[in-house]
Amino acid sequence: MKLLTYQILFAFLFILFQPNDGFCQQVTSKKTTRSNPDINDLDAEIIQWQKDLNIPNVAISIIEKNRVLKTKVYGNSSDGKPAPKNMIFEVASITKVVFSTLVLKLVEKGEWTLDEPLANYFVDPEVAANPFSNKITTRHVLSQQSGFDNWRWMNASGKLTFNFEPGTRFNYSGEGMEYLRAAIEHKFHKSLSQLSDSLLFKPLHMFDTNHMWDGKTNFDRYSRMYDADGKEIKKADFSIQASAAAGLTTTIDDLSKFAMEVLDGAHLSKSLYNEMIKTQSTINPNLQQGLGWRIINGLPNKEYALQHGGNDPGVAAIMVLLPKSKRGIIVLTNADNGLIICNNIVRATFPEGQEIIHKAFKSTKLNEIPPILKLSDSILKVYEGKYKREDGVDVTVTLKDNGLVLRMSGIPLLNLLPQTKDNFFLMDLDATVFFTKNSDGTVNALSIKDGGNIIKCLKVID
Repeated sequence: MKLLTYQILFAFLFILFQPNDGFCQQVTSKKTTRSNPDINDLDAEIIQWQKDLNIPNVAISIIEKNRVLKTKVYGNSSDGKPAPKNMIFEVASITKVVFSTLVLKLVEKGEWTLDEPLANYFVDPEVAANPFSNKITTRHVLSQQSGFDNWRWMNASGKLTFNFEPGTRFNYSGEGMEYLRAAIEHKFHKSLSQLSDSLLFKPLHMFDTNHMWDGKTNFDRYSRMYDADGKEIKKADFSIQASAAAGLTTTIDDLSKFAMEVLDGAHLSKSLYNEMIKTQSTINPNLQQGLGWRIINGLPNKEYALQHGGNDPGVAAIMVLLPKSKRGIIVLTNADNGLIICNNIVRATFPEGQEIIHKAFKSTKLNEIPPILKLSDSILKVYEGKYKREDGVDVTVTLKDNGLVLRMSGIPLLNLLPQTKDNFFLMDLDATVFFTKNSDGTVNALSIKDGGNIIKCLKVID
């Protein structure tokens, strides 16, 4: 059974990556505006990117004037036959915006409120003694201000803990979504799957979309998962537990229906829709958090974008919606390197694509690059080796072409760029990586920091 702790573990993993100079430079898309008549030219580029990046399947949907302009599934199924148009993909954290829309529909019906304490319906026993458990609300969760870490295993105790008062600052959290799900299920005495089916999936004819999966039904249409080298990620059990944070299975056609529903107002009142798209919390100067969605403001022609991505090992996806011009793009993939192709396709499709991608995950000005410290191979070699994440996942750092490369399941290879001797940054992310040493100068751990989330990985002694 797929565990929550094996889903996307911290904020920067679900955001898109741009390829940087040391990795897949050859697959970076041209920074050109693509007009509708030549949209099919994308086919050749996508097929080449698939080959270069070891991505068996890619599904895209391009929406113009709130109508589907193009949908296509690329590649073959695991049996070697052309992938079906209704291939089933996992979409990782895109589940969060689907769940958020369900919650807002309950609010619209007058059956749920944004600002009522969730304690009226549910309190997790692990935080029952904390007074903040009486303060956390739906608004806090959907705006990523719950006060929780992404996952409870990130705490030294392994238990759910409030790190700050709910509603006081941003910190991305899957635990928050699960907390809200529990409260809703307790009130309505219905499962997440039952509520989503009745309020979202059936009304929108999303018949191939599910929060739960037995790992067997329609398995011939399921997109198996692959690592950065193109090797299948083997599983003994493909079943999925229902989660509000990740794990949704769907098709590109179904998710297109959802996207058009959101572009059309999601059948919400104007005031509630405005609550969804307004800044509820600030992530950085370029990026705000609404209710469920991330908000990218300041685009040309007074446009703004609703954006969310998702990735797990062997899963990468993105959805970008432009409500004023009724445009959108969805990209689904089944490989660790899928993050790069998602990024490429957004940049190649929208005139605003480059700016959208930059603002989605970087707090600096466009094309602003911090100075890179030059370090010798002898210094960098000290950091080479195997590390182990707190949940047991392996992390490897290798020296290649006068630089360090970090490898971890679920993401592309990452080039670590020196800012100081022990601190490194990523070209297209705000996340940083820093190493700690023993008194004798030997490295004992690396930590990945993104906002308030820190993942510590202990050095494995050979």
